[in-house]
Amino acid sequence: MSHAVPKVTEPVPPPVAPTTVVFLIMIVATVIGMVWLARELSDPAALPIRRVMVEGEFKHLTTEHVQRAVVGAVHAGFFGVDVTDIRRLLQDEAWIRDANVSRMWPDGLHVTIVEQIPVARWGDYGLLNERADIFVPAPEDLPRDLVQLNGPLGSEQEVLERFGYIRAQLATIGLKVVALSLSDRRAWTITTDGGHEILLGRRSLEERLARFKWGYTKGLNAAWERIGHVDMRYTNGFAVGERGSARRNG
Repeated sequence: MSHAVPKVTEPVPPPVAPTTVVFLIMIVATVIGMVWLARELSDPAALPIRRVMVEGEFKHLTTEHVQRAVVGAVHAGFFGVDVTDIRRLLQDEAWIRDANVSRMWPDGLHVTIVEQIPVARWGDYGLLNERADIFVPAPEDLPRDLVQLNGPLGSEQEVLERFGYIRAQLATIGLKVVALSLSDRRAWTITTDGGHEILLGRRSLEERLARFKWGYTKGLNAAWERIGHVDMRYTNGFAVGERGSARRNG
């Protein structure tokens, strides 16, 4: 007696709906299109930068100089240009304190510049801005009419603040400060218009400056043109040296 073997039927996959096929084709086309668009837009020839608008108040810079610097840093079209890199390049310029760069549709860049404002010379080659930051322009660009400040590296803020106080104090007796120095030993020396030096030393600066003002109004002013330096590093008095005479260091 024989038994019939049951027939196994392979499952038939459901037919793919036409809408699904269209959807897949659209996805593939979209991806290909985006890749192509990204490649095209990264080409410097696509939407090239044609305008650079510069905004800022300049005394030591020019709009043309900033524009040339920006144009030289543009290596891509509108969407590919690296505005962060351009900003970093501009901030490397000595006379630029801050810069902001943004795209300006459809073919431009907008650049805002904050120029450095020098308030004092620092050392032989540097300048200080109002925040006591050091910047070093080309030697021929150093202003000649600023006060000369000197001090150890890191003392810029202290020296600038001390200068403001001393300048105000001596202005009350008609003296102009042209230089202020802080030595490595923390000793202060003032130079006034005409090359006169006032040695304040390391301690009791306010008291010594007040004592100098008193002495100046009580007789030093009458002989001021013959005086080379006034040494205030004494407990209750001061020493006066004529022009050309040696002074005690310290």
